[in-house]
Amino acid sequence: MAPAKTTAPFGSWKSPLTASGVASASSSVSMARIDAANPSWVYWLESRPQEGGRLVLLSKQVDDYSDSTLRELTADARWNVRTAVHEYGGGAYAVYDGLVVFANWADQGVYLLDTSEESQTPQRIAEQNDKLRYASFAVHPSKKFIVCVREDHRESDIEALASLVAIPLPQPGDSEGPTKDIVLFDSSDFISSPAFSPVNNELAFYAWNHPDMNWDATTLYCSSMKMNGGGVPESLEHLRAVAGAPDSGKRESIYQPRFDEDGVLHFISDRSGFWNPYYLGAEGEIHLSLGSPVDVEFAGPEWAFGESTMQPVPGSKFSIVVTYAQGGEHKLGILNVATHAIEDLPVPGWTQMGSFQLGKSRSGEPVLVLISGGPSERMSLFTYYINSISAQRLCGQQVSAQDPLAGYISMPQEIAFPTKLPPFGTSEICNATAYAFYYPPTNKDFEGPAGELPPLLVLSHGGPTAAASSVLQNRIQYWTSRGIAVADVNYGGSTGYGREYRERLYPHFGEVDVQDCCAAALYLAESGKVDRKRLSIMGGSAGGFTTLACLAFRPEVFAVGASLYGISDLEVLAKETHKFEAKYPEHLVGPYPEARNEYKRRSPLHSVDKLACPAIFLQGLEDKIVPPNQATLMVDALKRKGIRVAHIEFEGEQHGFRKSENIVRALEAQLYFFGKILGFQPADHIDPVPIFNDQD
Repeated sequence: MAPAKTTAPFGSWKSPLTASGVASASSSVSMARIDAANPSWVYWLESRPQEGGRLVLLSKQVDDYSDSTLRELTADARWNVRTAVHEYGGGAYAVYDGLVVFANWADQGVYLLDTSEESQTPQRIAEQNDKLRYASFAVHPSKKFIVCVREDHRESDIEALASLVAIPLPQPGDSEGPTKDIVLFDSSDFISSPAFSPVNNELAFYAWNHPDMNWDATTLYCSSMKMNGGGVPESLEHLRAVAGAPDSGKRESIYQPRFDEDGVLHFISDRSGFWNPYYLGAEGEIHLSLGSPVDVEFAGPEWAFGESTMQPVPGSKFSIVVTYAQGGEHKLGILNVATHAIEDLPVPGWTQMGSFQLGKSRSGEPVLVLISGGPSERMSLFTYYINSISAQRLCGQQVSAQDPLAGYISMPQEIAFPTKLPPFGTSEICNATAYAFYYPPTNKDFEGPAGELPPLLVLSHGGPTAAASSVLQNRIQYWTSRGIAVADVNYGGSTGYGREYRERLYPHFGEVDVQDCCAAALYLAESGKVDRKRLSIMGGSAGGFTTLACLAFRPEVFAVGASLYGISDLEVLAKETHKFEAKYPEHLVGPYPEARNEYKRRSPLHSVDKLACPAIFLQGLEDKIVPPNQATLMVDALKRKGIRVAHIEFEGEQHGFRKSENIVRALEAQLYFFGKILGFQPADHIDPVPIFNDQD
């Protein structure tokens, strides 16, 4: 018989999931890679908040579940496998036949590591200039060169030049020292994902130009490489746009170029309105890999390099392993491009999958390596044996019945709720539906008082072209295990629901997202699930802007908000951001400065007179994406208005918090502040947060 629960106010429940536990759980795995020349070896990155958030490269054999072959390849603290290209990075390393090429955060240099050597000392290659950044590496099977994306900041940051470059690799007898990068392509504002054909000298990649983001319109290129006498490319020949050509009149977002063993080029495009798989025929014609377009997504937005949700299966002609999703429902399957049929594969509760790589066990069995997770487990590194249909975890942890956290994990419920589309404030009403994941308060030791409803925390995700996930996130369970309900909103503009839903936000950022976050909160209150008087909202980056816009323009809905490195002045963002997002506001709001009045109208900073509820601001002082002065301007305005406000700045942090101690402080500060405003006393011992205009 289960012990009786203790009755206590929502928000005051004692939870074993501490802020320090959330910080330690912030360690994550990313970017799995298989060594194609040694397909029984898998490589991946692990973030370590306790080491300042650095990314460490590890490897082991794909069928080693005891870690007996585990190698930590960048153990020395001076190595941080991370690139600053596009500021968001990704694609920071590649491997072939034991040769690892990676970017190091401290100097943004490119390093070569031969894992077959005992010393395993990385050697710097490429041009050595701290104004050059590199990402999206591909090691050629000849091991004579790599191809990658280079971002050149020598002349300008906001107009940094993007190039596809070849970098010679040192050969036996070569003297050590920098080499000259060979520029192969520099005719677009942005370039990504170079891939080699295994049957000839073909190279594929995609590119795009301002004012588009890569989820708006990209072009897929294919070319031959003209080699010099040393077997290194000196230029591209017969360059052609094979899909998404700017003069085709067809705007499509193309991702993930992949050659199969026969040299057939596969890719993902949203030309149908959803990201679906395609391939290039022998005469350059484009074929849909499915029997007909389907309204599901086989990919997501590429904020970072190195995404992989599709891979050809070696040794299995016409077969591609894919994951696809419609909203919160994700599936894994094998697609036969000849028959257009997908064989769905059973998965152990995964709701998000990515970083697909195909390898082989030491016995020769084909193995899919992927990073996946679900409501009861964080994103972890798995193997999936395609023939025997079985999955095993290579690293990571699942919440089991014996786990100390069992009984404290809230399971998400995907909800669809009514909302409206623009134009707002007119007699013309356009009804629509938006989506969210709802997490009820869950704690096996506590229950709320009879007749009391829990507070609600609405999460507005960043991006804004991104999506909420139902994968286990301790930052959400931190709140629900204390008696606070959470709604993670996929507002109009989110991905996972097709281009039409994604473009609801164009050019209505600060309107559609605000409407949907408010509609989600009110829907849950009207459904009797949460306390209408204790609605709160929190978001980071673009989600921080949505949070502040809700507080400024819909002050009747929420009682308190938290902005993590959020935007308060859209005009400043339009003038001060980095190259990757420099023209993004043109889609979200309008061309600047022509639409300056609209930027000001939607900016919370210019509507502080409408603010009527408290807010807490948390900001990294080295943020290059959202300048720290955005938070300072908003805090000063709230101080002058006499509204309770808290402001915490973090030295050494950028866009998002990576250091363990800062993750702890940020989370506890939010709980402390919300408790003060919503009227509950957290069970945790939390260092007080200075609150301006506080009368207590």
